[in-house]
Amino acid sequence: MQGRKIVTLLISLLAASALWLYVVTSVAPEATARISDIPVTVDGSIVLEERGLIITEQQTDSIWLELSSSRINLAKLNSSSIRIAADASKIRAEGTYELSYSVIYPDTVNSNDVDILRQSSSRVTVTVAKLETKTVPITVSWQGSVPEGYTAETGSATLDPEEVVLTGPAEEIAQIKEARLEVDLSTLNETVIQTMPFSFCDAEGNIVTLSEHTEASVTEATLTLQILRSRQIALRVDLVDGKGVSSDNATVTFSTETITVKGNAEVVDAMEDTLTVGTPIELSKIQERQTFTFNLNLPAGVTNETGETKVEVTVVISGISRAIIPVTDIRVVNQMEGYDTSVTSKSVNVTVRGATSEVTKLRDSTDSGIYILVDLEGNTQTGSFTVVGRVVNETHPDVGVVDEVQVSVSVTPTAESTEPTED
Repeated sequence: MQGRKIVTLLISLLAASALWLYVVTSVAPEATARISDIPVTVDGSIVLEERGLIITEQQTDSIWLELSSSRINLAKLNSSSIRIAADASKIRAEGTYELSYSVIYPDTVNSNDVDILRQSSSRVTVTVAKLETKTVPITVSWQGSVPEGYTAETGSATLDPEEVVLTGPAEEIAQIKEARLEVDLSTLNETVIQTMPFSFCDAEGNIVTLSEHTEASVTEATLTLQILRSRQIALRVDLVDGKGVSSDNATVTFSTETITVKGNAEVVDAMEDTLTVGTPIELSKIQERQTFTFNLNLPAGVTNETGETKVEVTVVISGISRAIIPVTDIRVVNQMEGYDTSVTSKSVNVTVRGATSEVTKLRDSTDSGIYILVDLEGNTQTGSFTVVGRVVNETHPDVGVVDEVQVSVSVTPTAESTEPTED
């Protein structure tokens, strides 16, 4: 009997608990809860962009709500499950607006079963600005200089891309003049192909940090910069002595004494310290002064830093005297068979030049030792005519003949060849 009473008592307690729970959760639903830091979202940004507008500031970022509902519903509500949404799609001009908002509950909670008792704000304040798109150039700011012996071809450097497109609030976009990429040359000794970030600058060169409302089409650019080896090379020319003139009598000047070459490091380093220009200059052909123009023939891929491809070489002859020597010793060789050759030029003036002392010695000598050789080999002409004679100077080797000489000769048949023959 006692056991049956205990069982009955337990059943009564369970029934009372169940009844209390039902009353608390269903019959008496009016519990309250305060939910803080509910984020606010503003819809309609795409519509605004189509109208050339953009939201630049949202003064109301979050809202707290004091809600009344059943305990079951309140258990499902928190700052993550509730969404507060304001609609900006009706805005058509820049300015500051206060927007009404909607409270959106999760699908498991009927909004009709929830009452808002209090709220931190009944409006969402936003600022709308004009939206613009602007294209600015990407430039390079060169810092320092390359190490000695190298040249940076900054004039031919390339960027990819060369421009950046900015989209954002008009007031912010108006500040930007260029995108600037800074490059330190002091550490570079080889060609660079590198992707690098850049900064945005205003008209005074100050860096401008873009807000989250401005978008850039790119934030990096690829720089291609050629770094070349450079060296200073002296110029020289070969001289050929002749006709009494030696290199000691020649003063050579160049339009530029040295050039700075640039190119592939391996090729430039292999070059000699001096560069011979042009073909050898024959001093015997220069009267007093003559200027030559020669090409600067450099190895493939190597150029003159100034861009010049030619050089002028001037040769001036000094310390040389001239004299005219009459020569009467004229010798004919290789005469035509059956013909007599006579020299009608009794004396031929020969112009000589050389060191003053040598020319004076030759001019004052009673026998110059110079003769003229007339070679008629291959000649078929008869009668009187002139031929070129070769001046032979065997006794004064340091004196040279300046000009060619002309000798008049007469070629006639021999006497025997002109006598009549018997039939």
